Amino acid sequence: MQAGDSSWQGVPARARRGGTRRGRARPVWPLAAATLAVAVLVAAPAPAASPAWLGELSGFVTGGPLAPAHAVVLGLALALVARGVLLRRRAAWHGLVILVVLGILAVLTGDDAAWRLPLLAAALGGLWLERDRFTVRPHPDRVRAAVRTGALLVVAAVAGSLVFGGVSVRSVGQIAAGLGATGAPIDGAPWLPDVLGLAGAAGLLVLIVTLLSPDPPPPPGDELERGRVAGLVAHPGSDTLAPFALRRDKAYVFSADGRAVIGYRVQFGVAVAGGDPVGDPASHADAVRSFLALCRASGWRPAVLGASDGLLPAWGALRSIGYGDEVVIDPREFTLSGRQMRNVRQAVKRTVNAGVTSELVPERDLAPDLRERLLDVASRSLGGAAERGFAMNLDELLTGRHPGAVVAIAYDADKRPIAFQRYVTAGGGISLDAMRRSPGGPNGVNERLIVEMVEYASGHGHEVVSLNFAAFRELLDAEERTVLEQAGYRALRLLDPWIAVESLYLFDKKFRPSYKPRNVAFRSWSDIAWLAAALLTLEFARTRPARRAEDPVTEPAHHLG
Repeated sequence: MQAGDSSWQGVPARARRGGTRRGRARPVWPLAAATLAVAVLVAAPAPAASPAWLGELSGFVTGGPLAPAHAVVLGLALALVARGVLLRRRAAWHGLVILVVLGILAVLTGDDAAWRLPLLAAALGGLWLERDRFTVRPHPDRVRAAVRTGALLVVAAVAGSLVFGGVSVRSVGQIAAGLGATGAPIDGAPWLPDVLGLAGAAGLLVLIVTLLSPDPPPPPGDELERGRVAGLVAHPGSDTLAPFALRRDKAYVFSADGRAVIGYRVQFGVAVAGGDPVGDPASHADAVRSFLALCRASGWRPAVLGASDGLLPAWGALRSIGYGDEVVIDPREFTLSGRQMRNVRQAVKRTVNAGVTSELVPERDLAPDLRERLLDVASRSLGGAAERGFAMNLDELLTGRHPGAVVAIAYDADKRPIAFQRYVTAGGGISLDAMRRSPGGPNGVNERLIVEMVEYASGHGHEVVSLNFAAFRELLDAEERTVLEQAGYRALRLLDPWIAVESLYLFDKKFRPSYKPRNVAFRSWSDIAWLAAALLTLEFARTRPARRAEDPVTEPAHHLG
């Protein structure tokens, strides 16, 4: 596939340059395994008790004995490079080429045995033939950081050696040999070779880690991109999680035809997509391909939080774990009649008896004084904690800057706001974003606002109302549990005061909803620790809000109010 092909339009240029079909299809693990084997052979003879035959075998790849400290550092460096090879990092390929070229130069200058020249030449030729398999190029920021680190190390070594190490200006060239731990004599203090060798070893490892690191997180989407996303959110085929792609901390990758988009964030090298692609279902698969191509080119681990069962095949080889269900109500079938809805009827009746009134207001039409009072309700509801979330939460509460947002407000008998809920459009439906109630307010106001929003949705032709997320619903609903499931259930109950998993599930269950399974999709079980850290941080950590534009995003066609 060529860079000018129209099918690459949804992927940035770096992804297009680094995504050849040949480079992706052919495995790299044999070369990674060979590099790791060399790393082991280099470092293994370092211990004093290692057998003699191991030293002879090591000499086959090193050309001669190495100082133990030098062998350990070089072995560790090669192990890092082997991991970079497995991840198709271009910098790892360059590192191997440089190492082989240095070996060839050592032979040509007489510092190494001549019989090694054919082996090194063959290794260099093999690396050259395999160059297209290394598709992940180092980000310019990583290269600049590596250059700055190397320059700082050299400057600090020279200055320290001249000022404290007793090295004369005429012998300053010896410092390079000291940083390389070559064992060459250095004019200066007796402790200087060890210090320079340690500094050189640490610097080498830092440089390798820096160059092999994945790209830094991209900046959030600009207002032009968010305007496009807002239009795709209104597409009838968009999922109920689609509005949350408009969070201002998300970046975007579009399908080639621009009719679908994925909103994502990068945390700890994991690129987490929030739910299914947004927009035309016919372009969802292409948006997924664009996202995965971007992850390959950037060195990120791809993941999805909130993928629906129907879209899992589009994610190809990604593994998946079901972690709960989205709670949804069909407005056309919802009714307060019947014994099963008695609790909801009673809750609504209590608010009526308490003199509670309500109204639905487009968020952009909120009067400034009402907005301030509602924000006070939100602050007291959370106990002063920050708004958090990623997959099923918007940001910028009550600013009026998110398209299609409507606020359901409850007032007490004195016309003071005591609770509110914010909903946003999602294709043919509406989704709950925030649910806040003043502490001490009458019970039942949340149930009443939900009922009124469902009635509103029914009267305005919306096909579904999406409420909260029921995490681990099957575990909470199970009548019989295994020992492991029982332990998990007890942990959830213990943590419920902080994460409100069970209490929220029991609240939603009163409405007799349907459930839409949601999944976490990820590349490999080896990514699970990074994945868990990224997801927990995205969902629960407070993030700095992105810079806000002066004007709101254009309202989609199918907006509330």
